[in-house]
Amino acid sequence: MHPVAWLSWVLLVMVLALVTTNPYYLATLLLCVLLVAALAPWSSTGLGTLRLLLLAGAGIGVFSIGVAAINGASGEHVLFDIPGPRFPDWFGGLRLGGPVTAEALVGASLRALAIFCVFLGFAVFNGAVSPVRLLRLAPASLFHASLVVTVGLTLLPSIVSDTRRIREMQLIRGSRGRLRDLAGLVVPAVLGGLDRSLRLAEAMEARGYAAAPPPPARARIAAMMSLPVLLMGAWFWFYGEGLEWLGVVFAAAGGLLVVLWAWAAQGERVTTRLYEDPIPLAQAMVAAATTSLAVLLPFLRSAEVLALSYNPFAGLPAPDFGALPAMLVLLAAWPVAFLAFGDGARAPSQERLVTGVEEALW
Repeated sequence: MHPVAWLSWVLLVMVLALVTTNPYYLATLLLCVLLVAALAPWSSTGLGTLRLLLLAGAGIGVFSIGVAAINGASGEHVLFDIPGPRFPDWFGGLRLGGPVTAEALVGASLRALAIFCVFLGFAVFNGAVSPVRLLRLAPASLFHASLVVTVGLTLLPSIVSDTRRIREMQLIRGSRGRLRDLAGLVVPAVLGGLDRSLRLAEAMEARGYAAAPPPPARARIAAMMSLPVLLMGAWFWFYGEGLEWLGVVFAAAGGLLVVLWAWAAQGERVTTRLYEDPIPLAQAMVAAATTSLAVLLPFLRSAEVLALSYNPFAGLPAPDFGALPAMLVLLAAWPVAFLAFGDGARAPSQERLVTGVEEALW
């Protein structure tokens, strides 16, 4: 699939995970992401990154549940008590220990499930899309920032591959995998990845890569004015009683200034491409619809059009399940149609060939 289609999909997964607190819909979203992960093209480095990101997501989820148990929260169904000190009220309600309620554990588990869905979605995106193709999608005005992000994305897979290689060498030498051997495993892997990134940056700078004249004065002026205007719009929207319309006006003006800055800065850079990478029409239409849905979802939830939320602190009721919200969450599995039946099933071999040539040139 095209990187634009993958970007729209991971945006939809992230928004759905953040606006949904119903356990049924979160479980449906997790199954959709797992189905896409099973059909997505993976490399050996991508699989290593997947394991690392899944461990990170699971660790953050367990930490969230632990904090909910230690800090405590309101609720009626008390499971057990954790001994701890009592703080005065002027500490802002800080608690360490005390009664642990089922409502607190359920709420923390829902947050952990949402975080895990986000991590899994980004892991699939990182393993299925080449950073080189992502760099080509960046606008010319954001080329340097996107270049830094791309080099950073290549750092993690290289660290994972180095870690696996160093671990195999340690096992051959008779290492038992004890805790004191952790420094000998992690430090060389991180230093090796950083050294490769520095060599790549030095080689690119020596060849004059991405050298361009500074942006024109109109682009710099638009960039400097955009942030204050956007901040004024946010202030009027949140704190200006009866002046919310000014917040909308300033936000629109700030967005227009950002567009003008990007347009003016983009005209100063001339880019050439080895080959064109057009997005197929079907994927472009689905990506546009997916992005529009991801933008509208927070507003639909705030307007209570879609019942995606669940409050366990209201007496721990049974979650609701509706056909319309479930069908909306099932839309997160739309890449399956392209990966299993469409052009996405034939794309990985050609993509690996082109990506391998480009990475060799890098």
